Amino acid sequence: MKKSATAEKDALFYQHMQEMVRYHQLMLRDEARNKLFYEALERFVTSDTRVLDIGSGSGVWAIAAARLGAKSVTAIEANPMLIPLIMAHAAENGVADRIKIVNGLSQDVNLKHKFDLIVSETIGNQAFDENIVPTMVDARERFLAKGGVLLPQKVALKAAPAYLSEEVTTPRGVPVSTNYLNGLALNITSKIANKDHIELLDAPAKLLEVDLRSCNADPNLGGLTAEWAPSELSKVNVIALWAECELADDIVLDTWHTTNWMPVVCRFKPFDGTSGKLQFSLNIDAQLYHWTVNSDGFAAQAYTPIFAYTRIKLDSRRAPRQVKARKQ
Repeated sequence: MKKSATAEKDALFYQHMQEMVRYHQLMLRDEARNKLFYEALERFVTSDTRVLDIGSGSGVWAIAAARLGAKSVTAIEANPMLIPLIMAHAAENGVADRIKIVNGLSQDVNLKHKFDLIVSETIGNQAFDENIVPTMVDARERFLAKGGVLLPQKVALKAAPAYLSEEVTTPRGVPVSTNYLNGLALNITSKIANKDHIELLDAPAKLLEVDLRSCNADPNLGGLTAEWAPSELSKVNVIALWAECELADDIVLDTWHTTNWMPVVCRFKPFDGTSGKLQFSLNIDAQLYHWTVNSDGFAAQAYTPIFAYTRIKLDSRRAPRQVKARKQ
């Protein structure tokens, strides 16, 4: 029986609600993240501080700022499903009368006054994939008071050669070859929830760092490069990517040491050499995501999700046409 449009909408809402609750509980369990953001708020919030929280989520930073004595707090959140959380948590903590809640995207919102502190945690697993730069540039230009503070003040994308131990190249327990799938998988990035599966094999490098206090537009996310000389070159099978945020001059949040953010891995075929330089180049534009790896004396390797998409699309045209079974 076909579901009504209302039933389908309710089912999607129900599914999204469960995902939203699980996600925000995961964030609130992240002690490293919580302590560092709260430490930064403690440093900057006084009884004269007007605070703007962009992408407020469950409202934790807006509420923390109010409890620290901020003069006023405005929480902006685009997801209407999260507004009841902010309202309930504000009331639960006795600060509902001191927090203004706005449902919408910060770039679409007009506010009456400036703010002494603007905080936003719109930081993706790959640093820039939740639009932290355009969000904070717009907020800085329209909402930040003279002498005001941005939190975070810098965001960086870090990378390191690594060994991913959970890679599966043949079906476990089944004598079947799946090289076609493996070739496609090399072109797909993955978020790794369990960092115990990743062994870093050289020191991290910053592919890109943006100072949110002075940048004027989105950075160029193409041609990001790094080079290493890992002692176990033949063991390296991924480049791991993660974010680092400078919340204040001496308060730095490295998401590798958190439980909420997950590193992203770019796969490739390990090089046979035992030692040598490893060059990595990355373009993280959403439409043109691709990466290349190279090592002395070996052919360069290039990967992109577009290759997997194109290969499947072309091969599907050669597949046998589906034939519907006749009704008896």
